[in-house]
Amino acid sequence: MANSDIDNPLLKALPPAVDYLSYLTILEYNLTAKQLPILHDVLQDTDLTVNIGWDLVHLLLPLLPESQSCLQDVARLGNPREVVLKVTELLEALAIPEGDEEEEEEADDEGREAQEYLDQPQDDETQSGETTTTTAPASHPDASLATPIVQHDYLSLRAKPSKVSQFSALLDMLAILHPRIKTKYPSRFLSTSLQAILPAYAALVTDPDATEAVLDFIKTFAGSTRPRLPPRKSSTQVLTQATPLPTSAPDPEGNTEPLGPEETALQKRLLQSFLTFIAEGYVSALPADDDVAALGWSSRLLEHLHPEKTIPGRRTIREAFEKDEGFHHRDSTIGKMLALTRDLDIPTEVICRTVVEPETPTNQDSTELPSSASDVPLSRPGCLYLLSASYASRILFHASSDKTEYLTESAFFSFLSDFLGPPSSATLGTEPASLIDSILFFGHYISEKTAMKHFLEQSENESTWTETLQYLSILSANTPSASLRYNAHVLTSNLLHAHPNDQLRLSFIKDTLEHCPYENLKASAVGWLKDEILAANPSQPNPVDGQVSADGKSEKSNSIFATPTCIATLAPQLFVSPSNMSTEEFLAHENFFLAALNLYLLLLTKEGLSVKLGLRAAMDEVAVSGERGVRLLLGMERKVAEVREGDEEGKKVRGIGEGGLMEWVIEMCRQQERKLGW
Repeated sequence: MANSDIDNPLLKALPPAVDYLSYLTILEYNLTAKQLPILHDVLQDTDLTVNIGWDLVHLLLPLLPESQSCLQDVARLGNPREVVLKVTELLEALAIPEGDEEEEEEADDEGREAQEYLDQPQDDETQSGETTTTTAPASHPDASLATPIVQHDYLSLRAKPSKVSQFSALLDMLAILHPRIKTKYPSRFLSTSLQAILPAYAALVTDPDATEAVLDFIKTFAGSTRPRLPPRKSSTQVLTQATPLPTSAPDPEGNTEPLGPEETALQKRLLQSFLTFIAEGYVSALPADDDVAALGWSSRLLEHLHPEKTIPGRRTIREAFEKDEGFHHRDSTIGKMLALTRDLDIPTEVICRTVVEPETPTNQDSTELPSSASDVPLSRPGCLYLLSASYASRILFHASSDKTEYLTESAFFSFLSDFLGPPSSATLGTEPASLIDSILFFGHYISEKTAMKHFLEQSENESTWTETLQYLSILSANTPSASLRYNAHVLTSNLLHAHPNDQLRLSFIKDTLEHCPYENLKASAVGWLKDEILAANPSQPNPVDGQVSADGKSEKSNSIFATPTCIATLAPQLFVSPSNMSTEEFLAHENFFLAALNLYLLLLTKEGLSVKLGLRAAMDEVAVSGERGVRLLLGMERKVAEVREGDEEGKKVRGIGEGGLMEWVIEMCRQQERKLGW
């Protein structure tokens, strides 16, 4: 042994030279990154590590990454019950927000100054490794040893390891510690640790390395023989175990009595629940990059079911997830979570049941540790995300041979109201984009099922259908994400047109035009009406479009949308003149008026349609009975002219001024009216 090692305070003061508490004090004053290899050797003494390991963790954590081996020594050889509690305490500290911005900036400045100082060339004395020391005070119980104690100076300052690095190191310790605890109820320790991990993970969830660390932690308990996937290239320095660790010491307070079945079931349920809450936290925190909400399931399924709706030349959402590394990593991560559901034996049926009919935990006091598996709930949003991933893997990627149908039409309609606020709520549509994305994903899936027609044919489901359309239509108007609004609009249209009762479809369109407070949704209702009219009035009768009745006629010809009743019912909401509106009110309704003009032009130009639907009679009735008493086109012409006249700087006209679109449509309608002799 070199003389320098003999004189090293970490070796010179080893018990029994001093007691354990005094040795901890000496360690606290002398521990630096350069001393860590010596400490690693010292900690191989199991008796020493059992007595001091629990109080070393907070000293070693700031010295990461160099202290990783020492932390693992503590996890392997220390008292597992004491060390688990210390690790849990430090995890809880990671969840606490740091000080105010001024304090953080001041600490950052000090760290930068210290690093600059460390980077400067030092004098010969400093470079030789010599430091200024003093001896233990005379009052110290072991002052006779004259143990050198290093004074904290500027050189001892070092950059603080990232929270993610600390988080990862602590999880690595827990993965070693929990299997070592041999007690009658190890679930009590596991429950405490998992509850500490969740808030810490929530504070770091935007860092992909934090999620990787958590999933690796879960996998150590899953018991699967599947090989680990290759690690993702990390953007920060997160520590991984390159080689297997040496054997851990037994629990010094261990109980050799085998665990009972209830305790085993409880530990399994704790891990299952933990995974679902991790899934909730991860997916909910995904940013909407390039207007891709979370995992983009709804957009990808819509592209899969209706490729004709994609815009040629524009990159699809599916292509984005295939080619963009960031999006691809999202798929990879949720895929790992899905694999862990199998490793932890969480049946898809249980996940689906949690989404549709969540169980109420028997223990409602969250401060008490669970005593049975029934006390531990699964995260409902987390289960929704995992169920979405399960269905997407088999629909989009054909990655599952399980063809069992777990989600029925009635189940989807029922859980819709549970995840979203009531249709009358002003907050509907402001829920997390990830939640709306998964709901719309299942909506697309359900709407395409052949069983949907049978479900809608049952009269007892009419109110459910109407309420669902209200939810979806408001989402199409109120959700911030453009891609989710589009998905909600397409789904609303598909479910509306799918109902076999044309009277109900007409009634919903009328109700939307008459009572909906969202102008963009009223414009959508005009589009629904246009689609219904075109479907009921094909240019050439096509029996394929509808079932052929006994008299040989297509049922489409019997639709209410092929009769004057359709226009007569909706004309008072569609074709009222804006003459008496203020300029601000007219501009607020601009999209709706443009949609109504386009529909009017379609009815005028499609051969025979204006006569078949009684368009002129309906327009006359509106002009006579309406309070404004002015026909639609005349009122539109006057209002557009009024807006232009009062808009000298051209700031108000917006859509009116886009190439004169509204004026052009008005003129086209005028020409068609003249052709028809109106």
